[in-house]
Amino acid sequence: MFEILASLTRKIKILFFLLFGLIFFSLTVVNIKRIDRSLYKYAAIYLVIVLFFSYLIYKIKRRWTFLAGLVVLSITVRLIWIFTVNTQPVSDFSIQNYAANLILEGQYSVVKGIDYFNVWVYQLGFSVFCSFLYSIFGSNILVVKVFNVIFSSGIAVLIYLMAAKIFNEKAGRIASFLYAIYIQSIIFNSLLTNQIVSAFFIYLGILLIVYKSGWFYYLISGISIAIGHIMRPEGSFALYIIAGVIVLYHVLNVSKKKGMFSKSSSLSSSDLIWVLSKIGVFILAFNLVIQLFSYSLKSMDITDYSFGNRNVYWKFVLGLNPSTNGGYSNEDVKILNEYPVGEELYRAEKDVIRERLSDRSELIKLMIRKFNIMWTHEDSTIGFISPGTKLTTKQMNYILELEKIQYAALLFCVCLTTFMAIKSKKEDMNLLILMMLISANFAVYLFVEIQTRYRYFIMPAFFVLSGYCMSTIIKSFKGFFGIGNSNDLLD
Repeated sequence: MFEILASLTRKIKILFFLLFGLIFFSLTVVNIKRIDRSLYKYAAIYLVIVLFFSYLIYKIKRRWTFLAGLVVLSITVRLIWIFTVNTQPVSDFSIQNYAANLILEGQYSVVKGIDYFNVWVYQLGFSVFCSFLYSIFGSNILVVKVFNVIFSSGIAVLIYLMAAKIFNEKAGRIASFLYAIYIQSIIFNSLLTNQIVSAFFIYLGILLIVYKSGWFYYLISGISIAIGHIMRPEGSFALYIIAGVIVLYHVLNVSKKKGMFSKSSSLSSSDLIWVLSKIGVFILAFNLVIQLFSYSLKSMDITDYSFGNRNVYWKFVLGLNPSTNGGYSNEDVKILNEYPVGEELYRAEKDVIRERLSDRSELIKLMIRKFNIMWTHEDSTIGFISPGTKLTTKQMNYILELEKIQYAALLFCVCLTTFMAIKSKKEDMNLLILMMLISANFAVYLFVEIQTRYRYFIMPAFFVLSGYCMSTIIKSFKGFFGIGNSNDLLD
């Protein structure tokens, strides 16, 4: 019985890896087709540069020397960007900055009167963070941009540590280098955005689980992901995906052990109980931090509502709108404005959602269009960056095209890594966590509102997976580049 279950599990895992790889291959092909053919020469130059610097990276013997170089490179290019491009906050960014200054001045009653925060209460997390920075360094959005640079460079380090642990040292070095020079991860820093700091703490939480298995690290991981969630509500999504993968992985392992070694089945069961207790600590720590922050907002009289989203259906209303392909809709805004937040609004939104779900064939077509837009169209970040800058349309398009070249290459590397993992029969739980995070991200954006700038959160996971492919390619040219010997640190 258990042998049949183990065999079925292996087949399902292989099928999952195959589908995952094929999806990334398809995305690669579509993205390459979207690149202007006149820029193919730049794509070739980019690949040559990456290979050349990968060679140099291999020559660095000491890990700390590489890490120091990575941090310097990452911080330098990002500082140059934020001091060159004077981005001014617009849209939601402007409202969050306004609230940060009100909190700094103690004008909590004014914050309570802003409808935006009475509906999207979770947006207060980043405004509180900004007000804290302003209280120390002065009320200047450049302060937030500098901290963006620090956290963005920190993400590059997290990518290195994660890829090195899951794959090898070479993969970690290449993955983190690619992220350090990735255009989207650079230009994002001039935005007054909550996405960078949120991603840093969520991936820090993932890293703790990747490296350590003790319950204390699960506790700290839950706290770290909660901080990321307070900055931007993506932490709960990551938390429950991670918890689900860990439990499922260990349950299946217990089944395999029980089938093969019946005398050790009690030990395996106790191991599973230990895993479940750590997951309990993980989830409890996350929720306690969120509740504590929610209580703090109320006690300071910044809001009357619990920390969270008071209109959970809104993103689905937008995401299922066929006329906008799941993007923002001014027509749908009229629904939100017609009713106050409450049962009447929820009822109206659910009616719209039910209507849009009723036509299955149109729904499938919409999902295909949304998937295509979300994962193959140009990054919309530049549209939020250009206000207040001197960037011309030509310059913005040039930046978009260069990012597209990097993005297409990245997708192809993830595709190859997936197929290589099948060939090597790699069964790393941490690899599965990243792949499930990506897969769940794909699935969620089939239903909720899409903007290509929302890709930012999941991109570090792409880079972790890309490193293994690149390290294998470089290794195949080992003799040509003259890399390594029997005493080489990286071999």
